[in-house]
Formats: sequence, structure tokens, C-alpha cells
Amino acid sequence: MKKNNAMKKTVLVTQTKLNVTSDRFNVMHAPLISIQPLDVEEAFLKHEYDWLILTSKNAVKLFLPYMEDLKFSKIGSIGEKTTEVLVNNGYTVDFEPSVYTQEGFIEDFPLHDERVERVLYPTSRAARPHLKDYLESHGVTVDKLSIYEPVDNVGSMEKIREEMDDIDILTFSSPSGVKVFMKYIEPELLKEKPVISIGAVTKEKLDEYGVPSISPEKATLESMYELINEKFEV
Repeated sequence: MKKNNAMKKTVLVTQTKLNVTSDRFNVMHAPLISIQPLDVEEAFLKHEYDWLILTSKNAVKLFLPYMEDLKFSKIGSIGEKTTEVLVNNGYTVDFEPSVYTQEGFIEDFPLHDERVERVLYPTSRAARPHLKDYLESHGVTVDKLSIYEPVDNVGSMEKIREEMDDIDILTFSSPSGVKVFMKYIEPELLKEKPVISIGAVTKEKLDEYGVPSISPEKATLESMYELINEKFEV
């Protein structure tokens, strides 16, 4: 027998839209971050790159107009969604790490198995420097190209503040999203609610605010939703 909406738990999804329907949960979409494209100097097009590294689907979508004229040998991708956008646009992904983080990329990347001299890294202006620093420490020239920057989605935060009492389960899929959330909501308000984090870095950021969370084995929204279905009952 179906439960009516009043009896369902409400799950807050704070990033990419999750297209699911459920008899058990209401899914409330409120992305915490909006993407602001940046002007890009095209001087990078004169170079030849051993690897083009893309770490988000936002980076792929914004960088696609430049890829046809870019000279590069291989593509590295972080995450299923990043790879999916590349493949859907006719590109072959040569490397994807088993764990969808910069740390996972570093752990699996075949840096010592081949000659890697120059890498192009189009990404967010706010991207953590971990991957870039690692490659440069091993003698690789890294052209980090800031092609967008994250900005607070104030409309989403207003919506969350208004409906916070009715939200039963919260989900976070990036450390930057956690930082935005905590600008507007006291961490103490999350202590009595289950929190799901996607990825180790997101979990660590929540830990910094004293907010415990659990994580799915795979760092995807789909795995997150499967975990919610397994762990929580109406």
C-alpha cells in the first residue's frame, strides 16, 4: 500500500539533480552551488599535451568548445558522470581512477609507466591544488586553467532554511557545498538528522564542522540513494 506524501521522509539533495521516484521518500533538490563561467585565454592551444585531465562534468561541458583544436594525446577523467559526458561527445577516456577523488587519481595514475611532460588541467578556480602539486613535484608541467568558479546559490539556501524542520535526511557531494551550507545553517541543526556524504573529502569537511556522516561505497548519487534505501525506513 502506498504511503501518502505526508508520511514520506524528505531527502535533501544538494548538488546534481537525482532523477528518482520513490514510494518511501520525497526528494528535495536544492543545489548549493551555481557555476559562473570565466573568460579563458586561448594561449594554451599553442601547446601540445600528453594528458588532458578533466575532473567534473561542469569542466567538460565548458571546455568542449576548445577540445577540437587542442593537441593532446590522452584524456584522464575523474568520475562516471565526467566520463559519460566525454564519451557522449565522441571522446575516448584513457584513464579513470577507481576512487573518484584527486587522491584516487594520484594513487592509480600511471605516471611512472610512461613519459608525461605536460598536462592541461581545466578546472574550477576553487579546485584543491593536491593533484597539480603532485604532478609538478614529479617534474610535470601543469597548465591549470580556471574555466569556472563556484558561487553560492542563495535561493537554494533560503529554501533550505525555510524547510529545515521538515528535512529528514541531508546529503552532500562536495566539500565546497558543505562550506556554503555552513555559511547559512548552524552545524548543530544537523546533529539530530542523518547525513550522507559522497566521497572521503566531503566527509572530512563535514567532520571539521563536527557533523558525523555515512558514505556509500561508490562516490555517486545513485549509490547514495541506494544507501538511503538500505539504511532508513519510513
